[in-house]
Amino acid sequence: MTHQAPAIGCCGPVTTDAPIAVTINPEARVNVARSGAPIGTLTPGEWHTVAVTVVNDGFVTGPLAVEAEPVHGLHLELPDHELTGEHRQDTAFRVRLDAPTIVDVTLTFRALGALGGLANHSTINLLLSAQ
Repeated sequence: MTHQAPAIGCCGPVTTDAPIAVTINPEARVNVARSGAPIGTLTPGEWHTVAVTVVNDGFVTGPLAVEAEPVHGLHLELPDHELTGEHRQDTAFRVRLDAPTIVDVTLTFRALGALGGLANHSTINLLLSAQ
C-alpha cells in the first residue's frame, strides 16, 4: 500500500510507502512531511528502520544530514545520506528505544549544510512508541 505525504515545497504530494517524505525544491530548500504510512510499534531494545523517500526537484548532489537533539532512552543512527542528483531516492535511518515508553523526537533535515526550508519546514516531530 502506498501513501501520499501532504503537499510540501513547490510540488504536489509524494506517493511513498515510507513514513517520511523529503522534498528538495529547485532552490535547494528542504521540506519534510509525514506520509500516511505507519512507523508502527517498536520493540524495546531492538533497532528499527524508518524509511525516508527523497524527491529531489532541485537535482542537488551532496550530503543530506538528519539531526536530532538527544532524547533520554532513545538511540538514533542518523548517517548522512548522499544525494546523487537523481529525482527520487529511498533512504532510511534507525531508531531504538531502551524500554517500553513513548517519546517525541524532533528531526531536522539539511542539504548542502544549509539551514533547510523556510521557517521550520525542514523539521518534523515523530512520536515513537515501544511496547
